[in-house]
Amino acid sequence: MSEMQPRDFSDVWTFVRVVDTGSFSEAARQIGTTKANVSKQVANLEQNLHAKLLNRSTRKLSLTEAGSAIYQHGLRLLEEARALEATAAGLQTGPGGTLRVSASMAFGTTCLAGLLPAFMERYPDIRVVLSLTDRYVDLVEENIDVALRLAARIDMLSAVARPIAAIRYVLAAAPAYLDQYGTPERIEDLATHRCLTFGASGVPATWQFEGGGGAQRVKVDSALAANSSVALHLAMLRGGGIALLPTYVVGEDLHSGAAVQVLPELTPRGFSGDQLYVVYLENRFLPPKVRVFIDYLVETLAPA
Repeated sequence: MSEMQPRDFSDVWTFVRVVDTGSFSEAARQIGTTKANVSKQVANLEQNLHAKLLNRSTRKLSLTEAGSAIYQHGLRLLEEARALEATAAGLQTGPGGTLRVSASMAFGTTCLAGLLPAFMERYPDIRVVLSLTDRYVDLVEENIDVALRLAARIDMLSAVARPIAAIRYVLAAAPAYLDQYGTPERIEDLATHRCLTFGASGVPATWQFEGGGGAQRVKVDSALAANSSVALHLAMLRGGGIALLPTYVVGEDLHSGAAVQVLPELTPRGFSGDQLYVVYLENRFLPPKVRVFIDYLVETLAPA
């Protein structure tokens, strides 16, 4: 099988400019060519890819499903080309540009958002766009530079998953709940308590622990099941029951006394794994904005 030959990506750059401007005429003006030439390049790209990329009307342009995917890939190609050019020519005076970061709702709101001001102060030419969601994010399709994910292990193709911090979980309850229902003294006591569990099924959950003679498991009834640790945290603070939560969510409450750690001699295993990973696309020419952000995360999160 013969190797693919390198191609001129000028048609891709033109297509990206058309999408960004929303106009063939404006794209032509910015590029410094004619509207007819821009239209021809986009048509040639569609022909080469055997796919319609744009829906055209007299008033506006809209992306087809294929066009949306090609646009995201085009943004990546353009960014990598710029990074390569800057590195080769020695023109990169400092990290800059838009950095798109994805994180879970809980980690993003309780931990990451508080770390960003110092990062932006250190690198004022970097503009951060933070996307918070608890669903799995496709870095390529959604044009994400860096994703922060909690897991026991991550298997990915064409991406790097670097562990940067261990995640610790605790059982916690509000003092009012413990005053009313009592404080569990043994792991078996959890079976008789109102437990707040992570998930959407609502069926009895299994919590796993280390310590006290080895690994232990206990089935607990879900008084409330939710697929958000933020929701479980709020319900716990209002006296809803005992919740299994990461310390980055409940740590300040434990220090302030708003929450009490339950069965502190045991080490719970988390529902989302025990490691925080920073995930980014594999790239020999890693953009400086991504590199310095990863270094900053290691600097600030690894010690904690």
